[in-house]
Amino acid sequence: GNFEVDFLKKDIQNIDKKELIIEILETKEFGYTTIGYLFLVIPELWKDFQLEDWMYIIRSVNRPNRYRILIDIEPCFEDIRFLYNWIGIDSIDLYQNDTEISDENKRNLNRTIPGFLGDTMRVSETYKEDFEDGTFGEIQFFREMHLRLINQGAKASPFGSL
Repeated sequence: GNFEVDFLKKDIQNIDKKELIIEILETKEFGYTTIGYLFLVIPELWKDFQLEDWMYIIRSVNRPNRYRILIDIEPCFEDIRFLYNWIGIDSIDLYQNDTEISDENKRNLNRTIPGFLGDTMRVSETYKEDFEDGTFGEIQFFREMHLRLINQGAKASPFGSL
């Protein structure tokens, strides 16, 4: 296995994963592709989450109001994109219908998404090899998360389960 990834997996056992993810999503120095990749490679970050954990993250991340698609690369929307593309959950529906998310944050998200929602890797089908050869984390975690969130009241995105 990849040494850095294995080391990180061991290292994250004892920390608050929700707070870590929020911190990562708000770190402008990280590119969104890096963080999208992190979610795929280390499902240990999120595999134990319930819907309320994802909602806590979605509510907590501060979304910039001047995010320019194709210019800005900060990762502040990766939670939404990841759930939509890889877990197959309609994360847009989740935040639009959540009473605790500020109108300002909803507007910021609406300005950016759906234009920024797609993931070329997810559309191309070549990602299947990345699950098979161990580049990405175990696919069962993605499938279990999909079912868990559906059972807890989330709707499926057009992608559905992996």
